Amino acid sequence: MSATSVIFVGENGWTDMAPELPETRLTSAHGFHQPWWKGVRIFHRNGYVFEVDAAKPETELPALSKVLAATLYNPTYNIAYEYRSTGFYQLDELKKAIDHAIDVDDDVLTQFHEADELHDMLAKANSFDDVVEVLVYAASEILNI
Repeated sequence: MSATSVIFVGENGWTDMAPELPETRLTSAHGFHQPWWKGVRIFHRNGYVFEVDAAKPETELPALSKVLAATLYNPTYNIAYEYRSTGFYQLDELKKAIDHAIDVDDDVLTQFHEADELHDMLAKANSFDDVVEVLVYAASEILNI
């Protein structure tokens, strides 16, 4: 079984994985002021899907953080996240979200592999761990020979 227990999938094609729902996450000023978590569903291996309910800096952000986020200097801050479950999901819902992520952004998951190849692998996935394997493969430069 994989160490990954959560898969983040954004409407814009962004994906990420983590061992658990992170209590805190290092987040750029831009990511905080232009919330990265809007439109992101977090699929947990336990069958629940989550969304970020609240995001709070662990310490008060400097007044300049919003200005700095719009510049080349984009500092990072530790942000505490609270989640809420939006219910159960079926494996097909997770696979559909990943399929959409493959199609919507032509560089995130398809940087090293063609979309058709990833769609084919995803179609064969029969478990959460199989989907994790597809995402790990998508991020690798290893050829599927």
